[in-house]
Amino acid sequence: MNNILLSCEHISKTYGKTTWFSKKQPKTVLRDISFGLKQGRSLGIAGINGAGKSTLAKIILGIEKPSSGTVRLLGEDIRILQKKGRQTFRKTMQAVFQNPGTALNPRWSALQAVSEPLRNFYSLTEKELTEKTAYLMQLAELNPGDMHKNCTQFSGGQQQRLALARALALDPKLLVLDEALSSLDMSTQAQLLKLLHRLKETHAISYIVISHDIRLTFSLCDDIITLDQGQIADSLHKEEGLPAERSPLLRQLLARSGAVI
Repeated sequence: MNNILLSCEHISKTYGKTTWFSKKQPKTVLRDISFGLKQGRSLGIAGINGAGKSTLAKIILGIEKPSSGTVRLLGEDIRILQKKGRQTFRKTMQAVFQNPGTALNPRWSALQAVSEPLRNFYSLTEKELTEKTAYLMQLAELNPGDMHKNCTQFSGGQQQRLALARALALDPKLLVLDEALSSLDMSTQAQLLKLLHRLKETHAISYIVISHDIRLTFSLCDDIITLDQGQIADSLHKEEGLPAERSPLLRQLLARSGAVI
């Protein structure tokens, strides 16, 4: 039985093209990226700034199209899923970004922010929306009694929990965390790591964690790939530990994070 949740097949991305009016050279940021993520596992994508991580995240999420290659979700090309109204795509995969402001309207209450996906996909009464929001806030270890507070009244860590609660509203199988923990202090990072570990076990959610901090990817992920100038430099499995022979990029990432793994 094929239990591949998401796969990238020979993904490349080039920006710009040479024309009669511009001699600017095209820039290739991703080169022949291929990997698969099995259901129930989590994948870390690590690399320094400019390695192509964010571009790959946008392609996985369908925000950008690859110049070549295919992204498949549950075996189907995501371009086809998007043409079918995006419902299957959006219910299966959700994202949490570094800045929770990308998901949380500063004019909204926590109730409005967390329940918006439910309003978009389901016909629920106000009572049902309130009950579901309370459940989701509890799941994200927030006080449901605070749901009528404005989003800006929550701390940075709490706002990231709200963004997580919102992302969980449609019961996704996959969460893409794009630098979602990198701006938080160490204590808040540790709390959210424990929460994500628990959600993976209790709700069978898979993660793709994109970060410049390889310490975070090793803390949360079963499998790790590193990107260097748009190409896969390392492919690691947490169960096997770190290889004795380490690439220059892996040594650099470990040194930068201060990780002892």
